[in-house]
Amino acid sequence: MYTIKQTETKKAFFGLITREIVKEYKFATYIEAVKFALFEQIKYIYKGNKRLNVFKLFYNIAQFNKHAKNNPLHFLNLSNSERVNLDLYYKILIDKNIIKLRKH
Repeated sequence: MYTIKQTETKKAFFGLITREIVKEYKFATYIEAVKFALFEQIKYIYKGNKRLNVFKLFYNIAQFNKHAKNNPLHFLNLSNSERVNLDLYYKILIDKNIIKLRKH
């Protein structure tokens, strides 16, 4: 069982009081947890007491944008990345071809 913890800041009373709410999401498989973590840009996945860093194995969105601009043929199958929305393409790759987001 894999767990992802996401913190959300809530404001109340016209922004005078803030509190953090921690949400926990549970996944049966590693790949489901990785896809969710990449989509939400969450760094850590927990398996029991072990903390796994997702961005050691996969590019985050900023790293992907940088590498896709430098090497668009590998990531985009295009010779130029100027007309491609890289943030949207990153999210498509999470679902369709996550192997391209894996660091070499």
